[in-house]
Amino acid sequence: MRRWLLFPMIWVLACGEAPAVPAETEPAAESAEEPPPEEPATGETRRRTVYVPAYSHIDRGRPTLFSITLSVRNVDPSAPVTLTAVDYYDTSGHRVRRYLSAPRRLAPLATAEFSVETLDEAGGSGANFLVYWEGPSDAHPLLTETVMIGQADTGYVAFTSRGVELDRPLAREAAASDTVSPSSASPATMGSE
Repeated sequence: MRRWLLFPMIWVLACGEAPAVPAETEPAAESAEEPPPEEPATGETRRRTVYVPAYSHIDRGRPTLFSITLSVRNVDPSAPVTLTAVDYYDTSGHRVRRYLSAPRRLAPLATAEFSVETLDEAGGSGANFLVYWEGPSDAHPLLTETVMIGQADTGYVAFTSRGVELDRPLAREAAASDTVSPSSASPATMGSE
């Protein structure tokens, strides 16, 4: 036992000082100041369209099926926007489903989600969504992503795909004249409205 006490004493003598004990750090004081507010969006209302890639399955000899969640986020902290349509298309470019039966307001920093069930293979490997929205011309663009989750072999696979805003918004009337009516969409796959 005396040898164990002797070692730290020899260390102190050899080094000239006792080993430093880390001081406890105090948590940073929370600032009472709020960050400066962002200038509100004041531009004229502008229509926009976002293309979001998705994958209902991937064929690797045998198909791996995926559930799809489309997440539409209004990242603007001051401007509400309106989703005017959310449409799901298959690999051939044909509309499979329309998710909104009426425009939906999306408050600042709010998120809307829409889903495609795992066993719904209608979209195929080249599925995609078109998200039509309108808001002030100087509002921040929406953040749109799809999250795909599926079982592959003995484990699970999950990955995301990010949407891109189209430079030239599609005419809403042209998209509405596609082949599928809102009444033909299955209630189980309508997502949240």
